[in-house]
Amino acid sequence: MTVSRLEAVFAETEAIQQIYVYGSSDRAFLLAVVVPASTVPAERAEATIRDALHRAAARARLEPYEIPRAFLIEPEPFTVADGLLSGVGKLLRPKLKQRYGPRLEELYNELADRQDDELRRLRLEASGLAISDIVVRAAGAVLGRDPATVRTDTRFSDLGGDSLAALSYSTLLRELLDVDVPVNVLLGPDNTLAALIDHISTGAATLDADAVHGRGATEIRAAELTLDKFLDTGTLGTAPGLPRAATPARTVLLTGANGYLGRFLLLELLDRVVPLGGTVICVVRGADPASARARLDAAYDSDPDLAEHFRDLADRALEVLPGDIGAPELGLPRQQWQRLARDVDLIVHSAALVNHVLPYHQLFGPNVVGTAEIIRLAATTTRKPVGYLSTVAVAAQATDFTEDGDVRTMSPVRRLDTGYANGYGNSKWAGEVLLREAADRFGLAVTVFRSDMILAHSRYRGQLNVPDVFTRLLLSVLITGLAPKSFYRTDSEGRRQRAHYDGLPADFVAAAVAALAPTTGFRTYDVVNPHDDGIGLDDFVDWLIEAGHHITRVEDYDDWHDRFATALGALPAAQRRHTLLPLLHAYRHPVRPLAGSALPADGFRAAVQDADIVGAPDIPRLGRELIAKYVRDLVQLRMLATGSGSA
Repeated sequence: MTVSRLEAVFAETEAIQQIYVYGSSDRAFLLAVVVPASTVPAERAEATIRDALHRAAARARLEPYEIPRAFLIEPEPFTVADGLLSGVGKLLRPKLKQRYGPRLEELYNELADRQDDELRRLRLEASGLAISDIVVRAAGAVLGRDPATVRTDTRFSDLGGDSLAALSYSTLLRELLDVDVPVNVLLGPDNTLAALIDHISTGAATLDADAVHGRGATEIRAAELTLDKFLDTGTLGTAPGLPRAATPARTVLLTGANGYLGRFLLLELLDRVVPLGGTVICVVRGADPASARARLDAAYDSDPDLAEHFRDLADRALEVLPGDIGAPELGLPRQQWQRLARDVDLIVHSAALVNHVLPYHQLFGPNVVGTAEIIRLAATTTRKPVGYLSTVAVAAQATDFTEDGDVRTMSPVRRLDTGYANGYGNSKWAGEVLLREAADRFGLAVTVFRSDMILAHSRYRGQLNVPDVFTRLLLSVLITGLAPKSFYRTDSEGRRQRAHYDGLPADFVAAAVAALAPTTGFRTYDVVNPHDDGIGLDDFVDWLIEAGHHITRVEDYDDWHDRFATALGALPAAQRRHTLLPLLHAYRHPVRPLAGSALPADGFRAAVQDADIVGAPDIPRLGRELIAKYVRDLVQLRMLATGSGSA
């Protein structure tokens, strides 16, 4: 959301008469200058304004980083006479920056010094503090907040914490308390600091990466990932002799339904079970069924047609259970777990913590332990087929890679490093390793779907994956109006080469996964776009230019990269968060052009052609309309100004 839009949101509150939101290109959070409403008592102005900002943010569904972390209180209103407002009452930002910029930069420095001091004091005093004090003070220290303003009934995300701040918080808690608290626990939708204190105090913990691979491991091995480290001996012993679940599947368990792909998988699965009088059961994080269902409903609210279609199907065949995929028995009450073990005929496991920055040990709980819990369910009471959503990043460290090969032999040892998506790719590889053993040991039917970039839905408005690298790239090119002559290596004479971009619309991927759900055996599909069609990133930029968007092609790639980084860095923090800037290192050099997908997909393509998927007789090719839809979606989501970059 743009800074001006944020100002409009905050100015709607009764406590705020005027507000100027300020961001700096080298700071990760916003500040503000606030003129309180005349009804706000001076002695309570700071607390009242802080509360008003957070209430306004909650109503507008703002991200934590879009809320000013601190602010200056200005008792005198901005006026035309003092040069801070235009004749029509709009904020004159250059004048406001000129007047308040030095004081706001000083406030940034004060907050940084205060944060450093608090971290030093906390490390010195931690041994004598209660767990509750450490949790509260550590949250304040990481986020630069006064601990006195940090309440235990508040979520870490409500305090302004994002995934990177959560990683710092997790690391600090491990240092101070010698306890592992995964990022997904810190950012859980219902996990307050009080819940976190209870989690630590009661010793609530699951198997971690150190226990499986050794503390400080720099390599991980498939041989270390064995089911006997995750499952009880009773399950291991009885599973091979269990009866198989009924077919066709009438009761389907879907994890990750509120995720980007998961919401469309849910629609596809509902479409399939409704004629059978069946049910799709979703496990969604939430304090109770109502809050879990509300999280799910929110995923469909960008398009009235989509919301109506979802409600129609959901009313007939959806059950939502609040739970936690990374917890024992999915965080469900024992009776609910036993019912799922008895009634479920098919499991589609799309839940994962998808983060291309977090290390493997932070993703181990949700992505590896969570998959082990799915295997436990699949091997209890009946043997249930499992569809598993993986990633092409699994192939990154493999040798002699084949689409349906055994990942344990193609990639027996994996490096742990700070490379792009290293942790995520390794965590999904670990899940595949466990499923391979489950298929061998229990005779579970398993189908693994390794996807590459999952793009916007081809029809429903506002449905794109905001944090993915492709959305960030398109948004950044449109905002800055800058693109390289080519994103790919040019030929010896400096000419653009024929290239291909490997991505597929979300609706097609969901339809393919639902259609190719497992029934017997072990099968792996590389869910990629294999067409040697010469349609790549350069073509997308061409199409944007032809549609009237002002984009300058920069001849020299290094020059483009430097100008691009500078332009993105100069954006307000709230807008900068959605750009390519955090992942810009992935575009430091032009990439090698490929004629089609880097991975083999003959099996996937043949299966799609045989599956009779409505509207998809073959794997689709990317076209102009999808790129045009991205622009419309970005405008609808207020990430891009109307007409931004257009002629």
